[in-house]
Amino acid sequence: MQVKVFEAKDMTTGLKMVKEALGSDALILSTRTIRNGTFGVLGKPMMEITAAVDNNWQEPAPERRTPKAKTSTRPARSRQRKAAPQPELTYEELWSQKEPEPQPALTYPKPANQGLKGKKKLPPAGKDVQSELADLRSQVKGLAHRLTGLDSPALRSPYVEPEFALPAGQTAPMDPVTGLLTGYGINQETAQVVARFTRETFENARNLDGAGLTAILRTAIARLFSTVRLLDKRPQRQRRIALIGPTGVGKTTTLAKIAAHYLSRHGGRIGLITIDTYRIAAVEQLKVYGEIMRLPLEVVITPQELEAALKRFSDADLVLIDTAGRSPKNGLDLQELATFLRPELGIENHLLLSATTRERELEDTIRRFSVLPISNFIFSKIDECDQLGVLLNIHYKNDTPISFLTNGQRVPEDLLMPAPADIAALILNDHGSLKHG
Repeated sequence: MQVKVFEAKDMTTGLKMVKEALGSDALILSTRTIRNGTFGVLGKPMMEITAAVDNNWQEPAPERRTPKAKTSTRPARSRQRKAAPQPELTYEELWSQKEPEPQPALTYPKPANQGLKGKKKLPPAGKDVQSELADLRSQVKGLAHRLTGLDSPALRSPYVEPEFALPAGQTAPMDPVTGLLTGYGINQETAQVVARFTRETFENARNLDGAGLTAILRTAIARLFSTVRLLDKRPQRQRRIALIGPTGVGKTTTLAKIAAHYLSRHGGRIGLITIDTYRIAAVEQLKVYGEIMRLPLEVVITPQELEAALKRFSDADLVLIDTAGRSPKNGLDLQELATFLRPELGIENHLLLSATTRERELEDTIRRFSVLPISNFIFSKIDECDQLGVLLNIHYKNDTPISFLTNGQRVPEDLLMPAPADIAALILNDHGSLKHG
């Protein structure tokens, strides 16, 4: 028996190398992932495949039946033709069409008529070919039936030699970059994406210190973010912004902050509209903000009143609409809100999300509020979080731009209009790099 070890960048390339070197009869003894390079576990992963072939065994070449072979005196030769698969449907070709993952060895049943003895008159050539094809289809169906009964995780898991197997209850060590990012609250899936972006940079770096590592990660994280800075310049046409979201995320306070920042930067005329008539004193709270900033306020109850209020504010540069907090679980309330904020009114819906909420609940909120067209995300209460990796987790899955972050209750100070690099620095706990908008 001849045994060889192959190294390849992936399993597909490795299987090709094995087949070219040892032939299609080679057996895969073991596979494992190794890493080469200066950075050890940060090096590029390679597949190490151990394969063997028995040089003394040779598979007999399948015979091809020709239309002229109509003799009925050679049953042994007929059995040979029966057992050999058709050239265009060999198991080697079937293997090449499947995903190249190591699987447990299977024993295939022999054809039912292979052990029959005695002479039997052969049918005509055309019928015999059809019979062989039907028998081959039956064997393939039987093999597929057996495969579906096997445990799929076992098929996906590569064979590992006992001396390299981990003890029960232990898992393989995590990539160090991925482990570092998960410590900042970034989930493993997103952390692996960032690690792939930085792997080549780390391999080419020399004498990398902690500050250099943080700078590389900050750049990679910033590439995954998109933001919109709404207050940087005065709009050329009227802009209508509605703040939507669940209860208690700070919509009314955030609306007042946006209005105050716009006035301090550009002046102009701002109109305030509220359709939050559910919460006690909600109208009074916004009315107080409007009186302080000398801004007109319209209270609407029906969609028709909202259209009328928008017409009265036709000369305003910015119209800000406050809405009642809606439970994501209440589909009827969300449908009612959608009757107010119809797309033909040209209103931008900014969904407020509390950074203190669990990630699974944030994803459910986004999914349910998607009955409305969502233009941007606003994350509130970031000052109450020790880790802000959730910002990257949610943004990476939804790819919706971020317009504002809020980090306190003060109006108008605690409002941030961050760039992607600012959010990346905030996630990596560099709080000094962020400035108020």
